[in-house]
Amino acid sequence: MPRAVLVVDDEPSILDALAAALEDEAYAVRTAADGRAALALQTDTPADLIISDVMMPHLDGHGLVRALRDRGDRTPIILMSALPIPDGGVRAVHRLNKPFDLDEVLNLVTTLLGG
Repeated sequence: MPRAVLVVDDEPSILDALAAALEDEAYAVRTAADGRAALALQTDTPADLIISDVMMPHLDGHGLVRALRDRGDRTPIILMSALPIPDGGVRAVHRLNKPFDLDEVLNLVTTLLGG
């Protein structure tokens, strides 16, 4: 059974690029356009890994991480941003700068999922 990755970003081009790259590597991919939608998806059908933008409407990446951690969800999370990513009060997440290299993302996903 393929490992599931939830990709969260309010930019459709980034969602599409990451989803396509991950699907090419045989991951099951779901997408959400903001943290609130991601939180609902993660509640209904938890992913094995979450890749999320930081700056989004409704619930930003830091808020998503805090909400997940507050409810005991320890899913590995990669936060990404075009701006320097402050701690934001969240720990135990990995950070990537935009623009990112898809190979770098895929290598980190493989490492985090133990594959």
